[in-house]
Amino acid sequence: MVHSIESEQSEQATAMAVPQYTRSTDWPTIGLTLAMYVLLVGNIALYFSSPLPLVIHIALSTMAIHLAFTIWHESVHRNVSKRRWLNDLVGVFGVFPYMAPYFLERWLHLKHHSRLNLPDDPNSIYTAGPFWLLPFRYLRVVSFYRERAHEDPRSREEKLADRLPPLALLTLYGIAWWQGVLLDIVLLWLLPVVIAKVVMDWYINYAPHVGLPPDRFKGTRVLDLAWLTPLLLCHNYHAIHHLWPGLPWHRYPPVFREKLAYLRENDVPIETRVIGFRSHPQPPARDSTRAG
Repeated sequence: MVHSIESEQSEQATAMAVPQYTRSTDWPTIGLTLAMYVLLVGNIALYFSSPLPLVIHIALSTMAIHLAFTIWHESVHRNVSKRRWLNDLVGVFGVFPYMAPYFLERWLHLKHHSRLNLPDDPNSIYTAGPFWLLPFRYLRVVSFYRERAHEDPRSREEKLADRLPPLALLTLYGIAWWQGVLLDIVLLWLLPVVIAKVVMDWYINYAPHVGLPPDRFKGTRVLDLAWLTPLLLCHNYHAIHHLWPGLPWHRYPPVFREKLAYLRENDVPIETRVIGFRSHPQPPARDSTRAG
């Protein structure tokens, strides 16, 4: 009997294991960071030098800012580099066009992982209601933070770092107002942020989790649609991330294919549609959220 238990544990460990990603620096994410700034700054420069139709400029900025989530998300999970300072530096620069404080975002995101689909999961703000009403729930983030401010793990230096980007943004918008181009910057930067955030909230915060229980395996969906993969930078395989958060974003599809039998065995929700997601029944009462 002891041998069979050990064998079962060994099989489970083998199933859970994934190929190690041993690069000291994840160059695809570094490349995304450079691409985001080249596209965003280049688009604004083109607008003021040789303007294209406005809708094209808005679309280009939205495409650039769409990259921001993947960049700061990889930094949060320390997948950019084995050097902590480089992870944080890429995270701060990655989230800047997104107009959000990196270290606060890191805390909230890691709390989401540890409290997956529980009432105190920060992500419940996004899933507690229909998606079309989501923008009206955004202000709940403020109340969520106020209720849990005493849990804030940020150091004094991290809090200071989180204050600097908003000051930089206010300065940039002030200069734009002084130069008489404030409306242009709003259209080329602020509006694309709003569009990109709504899109990102759908494929990261809403679609992978809505209607699912607080369970390590059953709590996050995969949207197994090949055409979505390049558009969403592989985040349609979000369950892979929750099971193995140390994997970089571009490794999700091959690991999904490699571990498909294991995922099905553990009833991970796998969808082949983008609307009308199936809900899963609540699992037996147990705390199964820690590993995701």
